[in-house]
Amino acid sequence: MKKLVSLAILLSCSLLVFAQAGKEKNKSKEKSKNENVGKGKNNNVNEQANGNNNNTATGAQNGNSKTRKNIPTKVSSSFAAEYPNAVNAVWTKNRGDWTVVFGNGVWRSTATYHSNGDRVDTRTPMPREQAPRSVIDEILRRYPKDSPKDIIKIEKPKNPNLFQVILDAAGKKKTLVFDETGKLVSEQ
Repeated sequence: MKKLVSLAILLSCSLLVFAQAGKEKNKSKEKSKNENVGKGKNNNVNEQANGNNNNTATGAQNGNSKTRKNIPTKVSSSFAAEYPNAVNAVWTKNRGDWTVVFGNGVWRSTATYHSNGDRVDTRTPMPREQAPRSVIDEILRRYPKDSPKDIIKIEKPKNPNLFQVILDAAGKKKTLVFDETGKLVSEQ
């Protein structure tokens, strides 16, 4: 009986030792990750101070996409040429396209680029007061009781600007897309 009790005590002590060793490994892994993230943030600050904030990376995941720092030169140079005053750019890659969220004056815009540097579109939220009068008039004509919840300006290269309007119509979310003249392009 004494042998059995002493064996149980010895077994429980060895399990505690192994459990503590595992915690120490996890702590050291977390510490090295945090140090790497901190280094990435310091580099980002230095890059922003030098005016080059296109290669921001924190290693954090966002849904299917991952924040990146190895942006193709064609993509980053196209972005820099189109948005020279952009600040706090954060790049992600999703399904082969590069997306950058950046400060564009008062608003945060989102631009999407193909890997060859061609811009797909840029989306910028805007207040109702800045939307074209023709778009607001058409919304009020079609939905007089509903007010636009969000208005997003969609700029596509070589195409007229579009305006995505999100309404809360009779308790249901409705998404409308208008061109600059107020013509309804799509409704969902």
